[in-house]
Amino acid sequence: MLLKALKSNQPLHFLLIPIIAIAFWIKPLMAPLAYPFYAGENMMILYKPFNYLLANNLLLDNILALFFTILLAFLILKLNVQYTFIRVRSFLPSSLFILITSGMSGLHAMHPVYPAALFLVLATDRIFNSYDKEVIHSNAFDAGILLSIGSLFYLNLVFFFPLLWFGFIIIKPKVNWREYILTTIGFALPWLGALAWYMINGMQDEITHTLQANFTFRQELLKGNLPVQVYIGYLGFLTLLGSFYLLSQYDDKRISSRKFFKVFFWIFLISAILIALHPAVSKEIIIIMAIPLAYLISNYFIFMKKQLVGEIWMYLLAAAVIYLQFV
Repeated sequence: MLLKALKSNQPLHFLLIPIIAIAFWIKPLMAPLAYPFYAGENMMILYKPFNYLLANNLLLDNILALFFTILLAFLILKLNVQYTFIRVRSFLPSSLFILITSGMSGLHAMHPVYPAALFLVLATDRIFNSYDKEVIHSNAFDAGILLSIGSLFYLNLVFFFPLLWFGFIIIKPKVNWREYILTTIGFALPWLGALAWYMINGMQDEITHTLQANFTFRQELLKGNLPVQVYIGYLGFLTLLGSFYLLSQYDDKRISSRKFFKVFFWIFLISAILIALHPAVSKEIIIIMAIPLAYLISNYFIFMKKQLVGEIWMYLLAAAVIYLQFV
């Protein structure tokens, strides 16, 4: 059965995960399309080279997005293997990440959110790595730098800066004031270097217009797209099931697992706030939200007692993703 196969821990999954991803992306790979950027969205400081490289090669554009998706899936697997906040070795979080993101067929093309999500995962890894450490100066500094580099690809990642402070507070309740300073310095340095480069080259107007567009452009999130709205609604339903189940087993979780899931909650919460309040945020934020959701829903599917119900939910999710490939 599907759920039983996906949540196993067989080495075969190292091949199966890329195969699943390619299967869901076969249509855009056969007829590649570019993402419909608004003016300035694809001109962020570190994404500009990607934009120029991919401008006349739509196939490479789609292949690169697929590569980042698979890479993120394996990084998601690495986090759980390293920190075991889900106490079962399983490839299910990676498979669910592939499924959730593949349902957004409009994101089967390269977008700045992909490298940004990569650096967000790396920053989260540095936060988790501070657990049980006496001195976390390097963790704080590294996390700030990694998140900042990600925001140079996708500007909206700057709004995740509170995640750094809250994350370290959750993991290390007695955070030294130096950690706050080091996190802030680490976050500021890449931006200061990038802005200085634009100033030295007399390109102040270009970067000003790019930043302004990324902060003020108004997008309609999924308006008029009923199938995707239903799909997002179903993901919301699974999120509620996973959340209630996690709360029911909260007291049985190890202290470290509770802390890690709290950090993931902040990633989800900040993403939800951006959807509600930031006009320039659209469906691309699903890539970031899929990171905590992959763990939350996996925890529900792995430990739920009625596995037949889990199989039904998983088949519905897979069917929805397949259907969306052809709508």
